[in-house]
Amino acid sequence: MFQYRVIHRFCLFLSVVLIISCSSSNVTSVKNIDLNSSPLIPKPLHVTSASGEFQLNNKLVIQLDDSQSELRSIGEYLVNKINDRTGLVPSIKSNEIGPSSIYFILKILDSDNPEAYELDITQNAVYLSANTFEGAFRGAQTILQLIDNNEDRQWVIPAGQIIDEPQFSYRGTMLDVSRHFFGVDYLKKYIDILAYYKINHFHLHLSDDQGWRIEIKSWPLLTEIGGSTEVGGGPGGFYTQEEFREIVEFAADRYITIVPEIDMPGHSNAATASYPILNGNGITPELYTGKKVGFSTFDTRSDTVYQFVDDVIREISAISPGPYFHIGGDESHVTEDEDYVYFINRVEKIVQKYGKQMIGWTEVA
Repeated sequence: MFQYRVIHRFCLFLSVVLIISCSSSNVTSVKNIDLNSSPLIPKPLHVTSASGEFQLNNKLVIQLDDSQSELRSIGEYLVNKINDRTGLVPSIKSNEIGPSSIYFILKILDSDNPEAYELDITQNAVYLSANTFEGAFRGAQTILQLIDNNEDRQWVIPAGQIIDEPQFSYRGTMLDVSRHFFGVDYLKKYIDILAYYKINHFHLHLSDDQGWRIEIKSWPLLTEIGGSTEVGGGPGGFYTQEEFREIVEFAADRYITIVPEIDMPGHSNAATASYPILNGNGITPELYTGKKVGFSTFDTRSDTVYQFVDDVIREISAISPGPYFHIGGDESHVTEDEDYVYFINRVEKIVQKYGKQMIGWTEVA
C-alpha cells in the first residue's frame, strides 16, 4: 500500500568556527570538566576528551557570510540562545577577520548524512563543521547543551572532539491537541524543546472524538462546533489556517517537519457532530468529552464523505509543505472490515492526489 522514499536534501558544505579571546595566552582552568562525561541527549556517536576548556565571554563575535541568509538565521538563533542562557551578548559581523569571533566557513565532512556535524573544541576556539545548514543547526544544539551543563555559571565548554550524525533519519514525537487543546505559544515552546534534542518531525494530532482543531474554510462548522470542547468539558479551541502556517514556519526554522493528522474513519465524533451527514445514520451525535474510543465512524460508502475528506486534505496539504499526511485509521471498531479497507484505499488516493505520502496507525497496514 505504501511506498517509502528517501528524501534527499541539498548539501551545502559549511563549517562554524568559534573563536574567543582571553585575557592572556594561557587559559586558566575554571574547574575539572570532561567532555566525554557531559550529559548530551541524544548521545553522540564519538566523543573524545582533551584537557582544558573553552570559556565564553562578552567579546564573542559571530562572523558569517551575509549572502547566505539561512546561515545568518542560524547565527542569530545561536546568539539569542547564548544570550538567554548566559546574559552575554555576542555580536554578528560579516566577512571580517579578527579575534573573539565565531567563523562560519565551508568544509566537507567524510559523512554524506545531511545532519552530520563535527565539533572540535580547544581552549581558544570551537570549530563546528557540517555538510548542510541542517547539520550546523544540530551541532549548535550540542553547543547549547554543553553550555547548559554549567551549573556554576562559569560558561565554559570542555575541550575535545565530537563526531556525530543521527542513526535514524526520521525522529519524531506526537502531541495530541484534540483531546486537550494547546495554543500557539505553547506549541512554539514545545517545538524549541524538540529542536534542543534534535527531533526533526512533529506529529500534530488535530482531530478526534473530543475536538477538531484546525480551520477548514470549506467546512466552517468543524471548528465552530467540533472545536468547542475537549476532554472534561473545557473550552477547547482551534488553529486558524494562518496560525497553523505560523506553527509550520516556526518549526521549519528549526529544521522540524510538521506531520498533520486527521483521524478517520473512527475517532470522528467531533466531525460528525458538526456535520451529521458524515455518519450516514441520520442521527446528530452529542459533543463528546469522555475518554472512551472506538464508537464513532464515517459512512464509508458516501460520496459526500469523500468530498469532505478531499476538501480537508486539500486545505491542510496546501499549508503543510512536509511530505506526509497522517490519516489515523486506528480503533475504528464500529466500521465493518470491508468498509474500512474500502475507505483506507480510497483515502490513500486522495492523499496522493495532493502530493503527499499517507501515514496511518497500525491498522491501516
